[in-house]
Amino acid sequence: MVSDNYRQNMNNTRIIGIELSLLEEVLRTIVRQEMTETRDEFKQTLISKRYLLLLEERLYTDQVAEILGVTRHTVNNYKKSGEQPEPKCDISNRPYWTPDQLQRAMTRKGIKANFPV
Repeated sequence: MVSDNYRQNMNNTRIIGIELSLLEEVLRTIVRQEMTETRDEFKQTLISKRYLLLLEERLYTDQVAEILGVTRHTVNNYKKSGEQPEPKCDISNRPYWTPDQLQRAMTRKGIKANFPV
């Protein structure tokens, strides 16, 4: 014979188990939504930052790397291999490119999507 206390505990366990699974699902949904919103905000920030950089007269290696989403090393490799137009140099001999130069070069190579226009 099963005692009433045992039955009550079993019912409570089922209720708690169901409620916990519902709570887990609600939390998963909230986390997914937060991650999506954060990712979208990050994309917008990145696009805005790239756009602002393209308003500059001169884009130095670090800025070009940020616009293209690559490292400085990759930008230097692009420069050496001729995949990027020859940079101009400022008074301290630092290479720089104009936004126009980069946009033309990347459009030719089919990478126009990296440029917010």
